[in-house]
Amino acid sequence: MFVFKKEQQTFDFGGVTIGGNPGEFPTVMIGGLFFKSQEVVEDVKKGLFKKDLAKEWVDLGVHMSDETGHPLVIQIYGRTPEAMERHISWLADNFDGPFMFESTISAARLRGIEYCSEAGLEDRAIYNSLNLSTKDAEKSLLQEKSIDKAVVLGWSPRATSLNDRMETITDMIDEAKTLGITKMLIDPATMPVGAGYGLDYRTILTIKSELGLPTCLGPHNAPSAWKFLRRPELNTRRTHLAAIVASTAVAQVLATDCIMYGSMRRTKEVFAATSLVANAIASAAAEANRTLGREGELFEPPTFE
Repeated sequence: MFVFKKEQQTFDFGGVTIGGNPGEFPTVMIGGLFFKSQEVVEDVKKGLFKKDLAKEWVDLGVHMSDETGHPLVIQIYGRTPEAMERHISWLADNFDGPFMFESTISAARLRGIEYCSEAGLEDRAIYNSLNLSTKDAEKSLLQEKSIDKAVVLGWSPRATSLNDRMETITDMIDEAKTLGITKMLIDPATMPVGAGYGLDYRTILTIKSELGLPTCLGPHNAPSAWKFLRRPELNTRRTHLAAIVASTAVAQVLATDCIMYGSMRRTKEVFAATSLVANAIASAAAEANRTLGREGELFEPPTFE
């Protein structure tokens, strides 16, 4: 079990504490909603979706969070400004916790920043993400508005080594601070299998060791892009789910503070696996504290005995 010498910072994200040494706080789970490939989506551009199914997924996420003690953050995607506003508005009325908002389209991200400010959702909103390609208009709007929470993505096409990745991360952290981001999640980016997958985990440990900042990762991206799983005999939902659960468990063991697990349709399975691993981390962290003479409360996951 990892115990970092560097003092570990924690931040409050809409009532959820993220950061610390492994075992100190529960791993936070981030479920994705309104992505194009999800069966919940009806019209990605207009932001139309199956509200009953979306509510079912959200309620299941809240239930699994209550059962296991692992906080839930919901990650919203919006393809257009119209879709972004509609998605955030609906979620704010149907979920009380913190949420991330993201898009591949700058105009949609801009509307997300504006709408969260207009609707008084700044305390719950997490901008995803501040990165090397973030537009100047978004940076200016972040400075103008009062959103102070963001994912800081430490990725560059040239950052293929640990030192390069950490240099990118520290540069992005400095920029985030100039934009008024005081609560940040550092995401070193997950690459596909064969294209750098694994460096993200090594970078997570370095971030915790050298910077002491809360970490975030989307490990489901690696199996989602893995050509091996596209073979006819393996291209099934069960096989994909098994690989995603495995990547999530590895991220959790290697000190990732919050984990994006992709579509909320897999909430039940991912939370169950996370709760199992949390019990192992809890036992190891308690023994480490006794051995090292450390004090402090630890997260006590339910054992369901």
